[in-house]
Amino acid sequence: MKTLFNFSSHKTILGLALLCGALACGQAAWAATGGMHDHGNAGGGPANAAGPITEIALPDGMGSAQSITMDPAGRIWFTEKVGKKLAAYDPEKKQFATHPLPTSWGKMGFSTITASADGAIWFTVNRWAESADEPYLLGRFTPADGYFTKYALPNKSIPEELIIDPNGLIWFLASNKNHLYRIDPRTFALKGYPIPTANGHPRSLAVSQNGHIWFVEASANKIGEFIPEQERFQEYEVLTSFANLGKISIGKDGKIWFVEMTANKIGAFTPSQNRFDEVIIPTPSSSPVALANDDNGNIWFLEYKGNKVGVFNPESATFREYDIPTYNSLPAEMVLDHRRSLLWFTQSATESKRLGMLSLNEALAAAKQDHVPRSAPAAKSDSEAAAKWPVILAALAVLAALGVWLARRSRKEKHS
Repeated sequence: MKTLFNFSSHKTILGLALLCGALACGQAAWAATGGMHDHGNAGGGPANAAGPITEIALPDGMGSAQSITMDPAGRIWFTEKVGKKLAAYDPEKKQFATHPLPTSWGKMGFSTITASADGAIWFTVNRWAESADEPYLLGRFTPADGYFTKYALPNKSIPEELIIDPNGLIWFLASNKNHLYRIDPRTFALKGYPIPTANGHPRSLAVSQNGHIWFVEASANKIGEFIPEQERFQEYEVLTSFANLGKISIGKDGKIWFVEMTANKIGAFTPSQNRFDEVIIPTPSSSPVALANDDNGNIWFLEYKGNKVGVFNPESATFREYDIPTYNSLPAEMVLDHRRSLLWFTQSATESKRLGMLSLNEALAAAKQDHVPRSAPAAKSDSEAAAKWPVILAALAVLAALGVWLARRSRKEKHS
């Protein structure tokens, strides 16, 4: 007698049962997670590329940007990574202005810049590869008259990074001399101070509220403090070996913050407690290169290889990172615009040719959303998903019973 069901039919029934089981497991997993993907690190997760970051195209004929600062009038100044132009962007008028370094300066270009209280832009320069002369000098640009002034330095010191303290004194580091220098811009009197640790590769500068000058020693794995009234240095070795220290910033509470480029960390030093703390950045091998403190105590930083702007909240110990729209833009330096609640940053990739702008308010609002409890409708969905379990189990039981009955019937018909 012809059988009603062969072996393939049994496999079909078994397959349906397994499919129902898989669907049931899927419903369980969905109910357990609330239907949401895990973003990993608290406060982290990839940000929407169209989120708080806006990119502004640079003027035609200008190369990618590198160093950046803001003057007292709120204009954003930046330099070309490779080239001889100094540029200013007026956020109110949305206009650019460029100022090329005079040809009389020779084969060199802008390096780092900072703005003084009177609106002048002070800068250091880089020697171009085809030039045999080292640039033992500082430069100043006065926007009012568009005039560049060159100041020659003695002792063959090559200034690399500079800063202006609240008293108007200019401080700069010269790695080739392993010195910290001070200049009075009124008299141009220069005084140098040898840094205790030799060959420490000092870089980055910040001034604390008590007037002390702070910097990092990348090769020595230390941060340094200079006390002007005592003309004395103090040095502190960081926790992680070979951290490759980068930019430094000081919070309102006096805490010293710095990036560890190789270690992929943000470090903090509390002078009153002689204590170091470190936190790992969520994106691996992000190469943090710059950071700054906002008015609310948040630490903002740039990820050179991660192509992101990040923020760390010390109170909640949480991170949030925002993708920069342009791929592989190589963000380099940043400045906080407290007046407009903006963060401006340069993008040093040759093809980028954009100035980055992040809205602090929008970014922080997005960060708060990460910690909002799930809403009632989401909880209701979870309950509904869980309520489907008895129905699914009953269906599986019916299918199993049907399969057994069909198998027995098949055997009987086969032997009849």
